[in-house]
Amino acid sequence: MENIFYFRNVNAIGGTEQFLYEIAKKYHDIDITVFYSSCDPKQLRRLKQLVRCKRWIKGEKVKCRYAFFNFEIDMIDDVEAERYYFISHAIYQELGYLPPIVHPKLTHYIAVSKYARDKLNAVGESLGKKINAEICYNPLTIEEPKKVIRLISATRLDDKVKGGNRTLDLIKALDEYAERNNRQYLWTIFTNQTQLRINSPNVCLMQKRIDIRPFIADSDYLVQLSNDMETYCYSINEALSYGVPVVTTPLTVIKELHLSSDMYIECAYDMRNVKDVVQQIFEKKHKKFSYSPPSDRWIEILSNVSSDYSVDSSNIKVRATDAWKRNNIVDKDTLIVPEPGSEWLIDEGRYDELLLFEEKQKVHLINKV
Repeated sequence: MENIFYFRNVNAIGGTEQFLYEIAKKYHDIDITVFYSSCDPKQLRRLKQLVRCKRWIKGEKVKCRYAFFNFEIDMIDDVEAERYYFISHAIYQELGYLPPIVHPKLTHYIAVSKYARDKLNAVGESLGKKINAEICYNPLTIEEPKKVIRLISATRLDDKVKGGNRTLDLIKALDEYAERNNRQYLWTIFTNQTQLRINSPNVCLMQKRIDIRPFIADSDYLVQLSNDMETYCYSINEALSYGVPVVTTPLTVIKELHLSSDMYIECAYDMRNVKDVVQQIFEKKHKKFSYSPPSDRWIEILSNVSSDYSVDSSNIKVRATDAWKRNNIVDKDTLIVPEPGSEWLIDEGRYDELLLFEEKQKVHLINKV
């Protein structure tokens, strides 16, 4: 062998793991073998596409021209080489242990930056060994990235009419497509507490909130997989109003909106076309569109008398403690359990009620802002 790189443990993520992959990616035309004691399967899979990889068994003899050791050197006594390199990827003073740099077989030292060199040389001096590490920056080759598809939903997943099981089917199909085609997506779902078991690295379950329009506007698709029970569906109308297409079931009310093919992808209620839907999500080229929701007629319905309402300056602004959520206390005015840190206005009477409740229940609910 010409060049070997030894990593005792190649982890699932990490900068030094990326270093190893970048070496393989940029210099795979050169004879390189990666030795490891343990290696994350995904890391191993992508390394094997480029360079020779072998698990080292203690006691196995290896002969090469140049040997490069990273962090650990426990393989070094079983290696016969012309040069033995130690590569410094870390500031060992911060890690709290000494690097294995005094082994008599080590002949060369590489630091990945000036900072790493100076720190490594200092460690060498403290151990009575002159290191004189050379600087070699890490390789980095940047490929043209494929677009990350960003999906969003604002729904109650545990509500039986909102399509929770369809959501699971779509996630499964999206994950399979992404894995097969080396694509990425991120589905952000704002929802209430759910019993659905969602195990995907591409899905983020978010706490329910009411200020989600900026998230909708920043997405590629809004997904709404309800039964045919939606009578207007605000999230669909909001998304379309921002020029964001939707992925939805064949809702009857959708027909009233007169949507063009650029505005939506239709997913069958029984999910029989889910693979086609997923392919469209990743590959369909949507033209920009403008959408105006149906006009309301409330100006014709309401009694048209000017309002004399103003926010009472005597109202008191309060901030919720975590005791509401910890004790599952529902605020009688809003009929919700306030989130810790949330703020709202109450009148003096309600303020006194809450103070009395706190005193009786021995619990601290609000702070005056």
